[in-house]
Amino acid sequence: MAITQQRDFLSQIPPFDVLDEATLFELADSMNVAYLPELSKLNFEEASQSGYLYIIIKGKVAELQDEAIISHYSVRGFFGDSEILGKANKVSIYEMLEETIAYKLPAKLFMKAFDENNKFSRFFSASIVDKLNRIHRSIQSAASTEVMMDTVCSAHIHQHISVNEHATFLQVTQKMTEVRSDACLIEFDDGSVGIVTSSDVLKFVATEPHELLNSTDVLRRIAHKPVHSVHEFDYLFNALLKMTRYQIDRLAVRSDDGYTGFLHQKDLMSMFANQSGLVLLKVDQADSIDDLIQVGPQIDQLIHSLNRKGIKTHYIAKLVNELHRKMIYKLIEFLLPKELNEKVCIFVMGSEGRSEQVIRTDQDNALVYSDDVSEQELGLLDEFAAKFDETMQQIGFPPCPGNIMLSNPEWRQSLSDFKAKVDQWFKKPSDENFMHAAILLDGEAVYGVESWLTEVKQVLRKRQEDYPVFLRHFAIGVLQFNTPIGFFGGLITDNEDKQHNHIDIKKGGIFPIVHGVRCYALEAGVEQTNTHWRIKALMDKGVFTKEFGIELGETLNYLNTLRLESMLHQLSEGKELPNNKIKLSELSHMQQDVLKQSLGVVDAFKKRVTQHFNLQEMI
Repeated sequence: MAITQQRDFLSQIPPFDVLDEATLFELADSMNVAYLPELSKLNFEEASQSGYLYIIIKGKVAELQDEAIISHYSVRGFFGDSEILGKANKVSIYEMLEETIAYKLPAKLFMKAFDENNKFSRFFSASIVDKLNRIHRSIQSAASTEVMMDTVCSAHIHQHISVNEHATFLQVTQKMTEVRSDACLIEFDDGSVGIVTSSDVLKFVATEPHELLNSTDVLRRIAHKPVHSVHEFDYLFNALLKMTRYQIDRLAVRSDDGYTGFLHQKDLMSMFANQSGLVLLKVDQADSIDDLIQVGPQIDQLIHSLNRKGIKTHYIAKLVNELHRKMIYKLIEFLLPKELNEKVCIFVMGSEGRSEQVIRTDQDNALVYSDDVSEQELGLLDEFAAKFDETMQQIGFPPCPGNIMLSNPEWRQSLSDFKAKVDQWFKKPSDENFMHAAILLDGEAVYGVESWLTEVKQVLRKRQEDYPVFLRHFAIGVLQFNTPIGFFGGLITDNEDKQHNHIDIKKGGIFPIVHGVRCYALEAGVEQTNTHWRIKALMDKGVFTKEFGIELGETLNYLNTLRLESMLHQLSEGKELPNNKIKLSELSHMQQDVLKQSLGVVDAFKKRVTQHFNLQEMI
């Protein structure tokens, strides 16, 4: 390659991209090309003596210790830094999985840059949180601008106006007209706040006697509570999410000192024109089951778009799960006989209940019905359940492999029977019943009488208090799967395919965090279901330190990101139902480096859970 190409190539590889131009050029100009045949090997004890860092231009390389593969490297990955920096615990051998071309960067110049540039050197000792933030910043800066991740204050904010509750209706309308606003906040004497909108004005004028225009009692009657608001420095993404969730057209915007104005959905959607936010409205506008079926692929495209733009996976999950729940709500409205509307509580569980499912991998749902339903109504519920399951599959939600769905009579019971079912889980403890308890604990109502799910969960929490040993047996699930990391920090793979070497990222990394946090949440009485919200609540209660909670949350997000990207890749290759395995050969050098650190955090967390819940005697 020409010198200019070498410079361009090196400037695109973290952390070389932080070097000043003179240092970058010095390193790039010193590099020579090495040709390494397929299956050839570098004994790095010998290679390090020649003093080179290898940066791959083409090909794939596996790092072995004691004949076990601990890392993979591909284009723009580099190896040899551990030996040069003296961090290698054991001698590594590098095997070329295919013909490889690499740059050889002299170790002396590498060390010179390391010693003289703090940003460059910090890369090799940075915390996992620092590295993850850097990854996201890099992706976001390389991608096209995503308006959804701008802050609220960057949008058009309509002027804030407010009156106290004793103002007359006429005074409110005059004030709204004066500043051309279609909403006004009402400040009540008890400290609460309500809102009156232009729709309320029109309805009042059309239906109420005009002599009430000067009455001071009207605002108490027509103002809406609560006032849904958003902070001026929150993401526009979250603003649209709230509008969608609460089916409202505007949000009050607040600063640290109080309300500052109103954000309108029409202004927000004009900013999102031709961008991913438009799909949010498609679910609300669905008039039939066919409309819902057509929305499914658009949500998949939204996931691709947001992931490509570097938006963190737990933000994507929040948005996607809100859409999923609205789809489910709409589907229930289409299918459930009207006479049963007030006689059911339908809820989702598992990853869907935690708002953590992104790709639609399976269903986890249940139904509680009133104790006084008639035989005829039970027949209607049976028909509804069968049609619901069938249509959910058409929309894109595969059936649950464990049959934990409301179409299964075991998960479609009366309120009394469901409570008795939970009670039996404790009287007859088993691995299956512990799993069912964990799934139910993550449940969130999507339709009907939400308080019934609360009642069922209260039985679970009460029985947990009655059976103190339950938490120990419940927590042992954290140790169900081995962490795929070796004693010296290398990655342990399934060895299914020498070219790719898989890791089940859900079993090895995601599940231990999710279930471990769930155990702490159950013990501490935390009501939230989402794992990130649970971590925040545990930090607020002092169970987790701020530093530990942030590290654990960022680690979980990174593992979920690797899982999501693998699933998206599998779907693009035509796989109908993607699995939870990632291919190390498809990860960059930096991704593998952060993965090792992430699994180290997972392993440390499992040890913490073991000690906290005294699991040593049960292993």
